[in-house]
Amino acid sequence: MMMMEVLSCNHRVLFILCLTPNILNGFHVSSYVFLGQLPKNYYCMVPELLQAGWSHEEIRNITSPTGSTKNGTCTIYTWNYGQLSELNYNDALSYTQSHPPPAEVNCLATAGTGAGSWHMYYDQPDGVSIVPEWDLLCERTALRSTVQVALSIGKFVGASSFGVISDKYGRKTSFSIAATLYIVAGLLTTFSPFYALLLLGRIGLGASASGVFYPAFALLTENIGKRHRSWMSIAFNFSYPLGMLCLALAAYLIQPWRDLSLALTVPSFLLVIHLYFLVESPRWLLSKGRERKAYRMVFGHSAPQELIDSATVAEKHQAAAEAETDPAPVPFSTRLKQSFSEFTKLYGTPILCRRALICHFTWCITSLCYYVTALNADNFAANRNVYVATTGSVDIVAYILSMIVLAYFGRRSSSFCFFLYAGVCLLVVLTIPPDNTTLLVTLAMLGRVGITAVYAIVTLHTAELFPTEIRNTALGICSTMAHVGSIVAPYITDLLGRLAWWIPTTICGCSVLLAGALTLLHPETRDAALKDHAQQERHATHAVDEEMDEKGEKPIANN
Repeated sequence: MMMMEVLSCNHRVLFILCLTPNILNGFHVSSYVFLGQLPKNYYCMVPELLQAGWSHEEIRNITSPTGSTKNGTCTIYTWNYGQLSELNYNDALSYTQSHPPPAEVNCLATAGTGAGSWHMYYDQPDGVSIVPEWDLLCERTALRSTVQVALSIGKFVGASSFGVISDKYGRKTSFSIAATLYIVAGLLTTFSPFYALLLLGRIGLGASASGVFYPAFALLTENIGKRHRSWMSIAFNFSYPLGMLCLALAAYLIQPWRDLSLALTVPSFLLVIHLYFLVESPRWLLSKGRERKAYRMVFGHSAPQELIDSATVAEKHQAAAEAETDPAPVPFSTRLKQSFSEFTKLYGTPILCRRALICHFTWCITSLCYYVTALNADNFAANRNVYVATTGSVDIVAYILSMIVLAYFGRRSSSFCFFLYAGVCLLVVLTIPPDNTTLLVTLAMLGRVGITAVYAIVTLHTAELFPTEIRNTALGICSTMAHVGSIVAPYITDLLGRLAWWIPTTICGCSVLLAGALTLLHPETRDAALKDHAQQERHATHAVDEEMDEKGEKPIANN
């Protein structure tokens, strides 16, 4: 009885150690909403006119092609402002109205050069955002979006590289490297004096986010029994929205972006505690033939001498067998063919190829809409703190909802219903006036519930759709497509959202409806036995065709 309590306590400690690092990832997934927030207004400022006692509105009426009627402009007329500064405002206005307007130039490109001593003015407190520091707006808006894209690129690189490190050198080793990178990248992001270093720091944060997520998840699943593995694996996802809630609170209390970035970086130093308490996965040790260390880790003492002797004999026999084996050199063409064998199995048959292509699309769209709804606060003119906090809250609701739905309904029907629900909510946004921010955000969050819930379901459904021998390949490619969606999302919210506030949600609404329709082409996998080989799918298809022939029906494949 006492042993069971100790094991239960160890499980709880392991769960906390694996869960808490992923809260840091929730910090950074939406931190761009605060780090890259746009000023309330921005326009070109002429110091000569300001020194002459002109007001900002008077200066804009003279210098801006749109006057003071439009906020957020980056163009300026090339008047002789030295001459105009010697006149009062009314005389200068009469002069400009009686003469044809000169050429318009981009204030960002010509600030302080030639005859123009103008510069951009931002209606925003100093240091609140990265935008004024590097002029990341107008024609340079894509550079602002790239700050968030850098995080997604880092996640993409980290998912592949740290996965290899985790399998080759161990879960704890991979986690230790990622934790160190987390601290270094966070500090680099906070104190970066150049835009390029900021991007490098964000890439490092993304890579380390994947680096602490996947090894921690592997440690959890490999060390928890079947009784607790299911709910702990699902509860593991709650760390993301918890991090987003903490981010909203931190951003409310801390305004300057460098101070906020530092506040988000400081908790990563607590990962040192995890490095001390986390142990290597015994399953990984066994897979690498390190039975003695695995035994000591599980039972708390060295293995009995007879077990050590038997293990030593087995190791000697294995080494001798490997030494006697002299494999013939494999031709390059054969090695190349073998390296692509998994892709051939995945796309080689029509049924698996169709499933794979549909999964690629649904993963990409789901990830795209997940990030669009997370970053779309500015297009709704919403309070950023409330928006991010609401985003984290609805994610928790969505995960709970997905668990309940999957307990009673199949994967295909659940995915379709959530896709349909999300698409309708996001398209209904088109009928709402743009000044009704509360209703717009409500509909967007209701749509996000469906998107987040379906994200959890399509992961499970995809794993069950493919045979064991190509399951990891299918999941890996689908994960890659999901990263493509997350990379595109900031450009949609910033660039297309700049053209019209409703474009991002409309793209997402139409896309998820199409994704939902395509999921109906998948078979239902609930309570279905998992297949191990691609050949089994081919035999199953032939069996269905033969059954249809016996009934006098024409197989669909021949239509």
